[in-house]
Amino acid sequence: MSRIALHHLPTALREQIRAEHGLKREPRTRKGSLSPYADCLGSALEKQFPGRVQREYRPLERRRYRIDFAFPDEKLAIEFDGYRHHGFSREGFRKGLERQNLLVMAGWRVLRYSLTDVRDRLDAVLEEIGRSLND
Repeated sequence: MSRIALHHLPTALREQIRAEHGLKREPRTRKGSLSPYADCLGSALEKQFPGRVQREYRPLERRRYRIDFAFPDEKLAIEFDGYRHHGFSREGFRKGLERQNLLVMAGWRVLRYSLTDVRDRLDAVLEEIGRSLND
């Protein structure tokens, strides 16, 4: 099964989709970033919690897993989940569950947020993370 990305579509259709879904025409701000909303969350976390958050953190030795945004001292993982990455296959879904279980068994707490969470309620997301850091 091949995937169709926005850049595969004709220009007029891309613009219509961007307009309907409130997507801005922003270049990727970080190498390899999958979403301007992931970058938005990362920037907001770095501003709200300076010096405490790390991007693409590898918490488990002998595993290739990376946490999107981590607070290593507090063992708090923040995951930015897109349905494309996690939801298109049973195998991807199963691996995501396995990964989260391994993190929890290693003492990590995991908070997961979607594009919609970041786009529509970023202040509430930051508040939830702040409360989790204070627990």
